[in-house]
Amino acid sequence: MDITLLRAFLEVADAGAFSRAARRIGIAQPSLSLQIQRLEQQLGTTLFERHGRGVALTDVGKGLYPRARRIVDDVRAAEEAVRREVAEGFGSITVGAIPTIAPYVLPAALERLQHRHPGARVVLREDYSAVLVDLLREGAIDVAIAALPYDFGTLPQDVLGSEMLLVAVPALHPAARAGKITVAQLQDAPTVTLDPVHCLGEQVAGFCDARQVNPSVVCRSAQLTTVFEMVGAGMGLSIVPQMAAAKHNTSRCAVVPLADMALERDIIALWPRDRAPSKVAMTFVDCVRQVVNGAS
Repeated sequence: MDITLLRAFLEVADAGAFSRAARRIGIAQPSLSLQIQRLEQQLGTTLFERHGRGVALTDVGKGLYPRARRIVDDVRAAEEAVRREVAEGFGSITVGAIPTIAPYVLPAALERLQHRHPGARVVLREDYSAVLVDLLREGAIDVAIAALPYDFGTLPQDVLGSEMLLVAVPALHPAARAGKITVAQLQDAPTVTLDPVHCLGEQVAGFCDARQVNPSVVCRSAQLTTVFEMVGAGMGLSIVPQMAAAKHNTSRCAVVPLADMALERDIIALWPRDRAPSKVAMTFVDCVRQVVNGAS
């Protein structure tokens, strides 16, 4: 049963005349009459008795009135509740994030979100870029936090900030004392890398290929924590994100910049193509942007 038709029915019943009801709700009387006819056709019965001065409810109409009133009032209350929750930042979002960003950005971003919208609920899915793309296309997540360069196809994206990529070296490595390392020093060096399934691993591999650097991979890991531990154990060098380096600070390894060039990655928010982001999702992404850019 169409809620619009029930509202029209209640307006006519309360006004006692089609013309008066039409003026109250601001529509043409023929349109209102048509709505009542459609409702009567749906129910297979007459709801109003027409007389010279207006209309009166039939017995069936009198029985429908309190039921229609409850339905319309419930719908109105639901609409008002939703609008209020949206305005106050209530609601839930499902967020995807890649593993090389999630542990370093999301905790602080979630704290900021809870401060701005205490009623917001976040469900988190940590996964690789390729999986997050599929989840966005399927509508399984509301937003994904990922990094460039990676081919995300035609998904809408917002760049939230950039992050330096540094080189983690064992504490006794000459680069640790020098406070920097050259691209030439990476040539043939034993290297601890992330698996290329990570977009960061793919980016580092592309960087090495472009500069004809051929490191000797001695460890390929799925986790940055393992990468730092293996570098600290003296297994080799690794190109790592600056945020991860700050988190995994240890006396067993040092983190230095490339002397020849600056290597960076852009951190982005990815959105589904077929729906507009909610207020909570947009606020969450703004919180991520603040964390990435070091806002206090």
